[in-house]
Amino acid sequence: MHLHLKNIRLQIDWLAVLFPCIAAALGEGRMAALLTLSLLAHEAAHLSAARWMHVPIRALRLTPFGGLAQIGNPYIVSAPQLIAVSIAGPAANLALILLSAAFCHWQLFSAALSAELIGINSLLMLFNLLPALPLDGGRILYALLSLILPRRRAVEIGIFIGRILAALLIAVAVWGCFARGHLNLSPLFAALFLLASAPDERRALTDSQLRTLVESIRPIREATPAALLAIDESTSPEEALRAARPDRVTLYAVFDNNRLARIIDDRTLLDRILQKSPASGIAKDGRI
Repeated sequence: MHLHLKNIRLQIDWLAVLFPCIAAALGEGRMAALLTLSLLAHEAAHLSAARWMHVPIRALRLTPFGGLAQIGNPYIVSAPQLIAVSIAGPAANLALILLSAAFCHWQLFSAALSAELIGINSLLMLFNLLPALPLDGGRILYALLSLILPRRRAVEIGIFIGRILAALLIAVAVWGCFARGHLNLSPLFAALFLLASAPDERRALTDSQLRTLVESIRPIREATPAALLAIDESTSPEEALRAARPDRVTLYAVFDNNRLARIIDDRTLLDRILQKSPASGIAKDGRI
């Protein structure tokens, strides 16, 4: 499901819809509602931190375990900015834990409601702080590793840790099924989420590299210095290049029997000499 929130594309994952439905069918409707409330607070904190840190967010994907914020271009976002945006979500869950405890103390919330809120937000906070992509802890790990490692290597480390975590979650679910005779779907959904997000992380990195390349291309706004030299058809490429200016582009007006035959540049001559391109502007006998 795709929606638009101002200039942010909002994608609601099918797991985010399926998980509350299953919980409601199992008689856990209040838990699903509290989980949704906690997730909204978590993502609102991410978006607020991104706006405060001047980090552009292009898209937001909501899942049962948090959201995936797609930054406009991670290559122009510094490590402190990425860490601040990533830590904001778990910080919001911590704030809800403290508020729930305070409201219970002031008898504004019942002990059961406070316990549920504290449990849900504790789980969300701790799970998202695990150092595995695409979780918030994985973003923080990536930001720190990118200071000393190539970005692609940092991403691969985060994805590898995510796969290990997914395997552990599957093992926990299987163990619980055999030991207690009850299959807990939460670890399985979390493992599926981690495994399915790995291609998206690689794709996002490649996309950011392409965006960096495109954004680095700017139209020429000032005149480019150039030198124009007149040479004869029989001049060799080596001799013509010796007359080139190193501080500017050199164009050659090639004359054949006192008639202008063509205009070529110094790069064409150099490519022909190094035999890196056919350079049709140069004759096969070595002349221009």
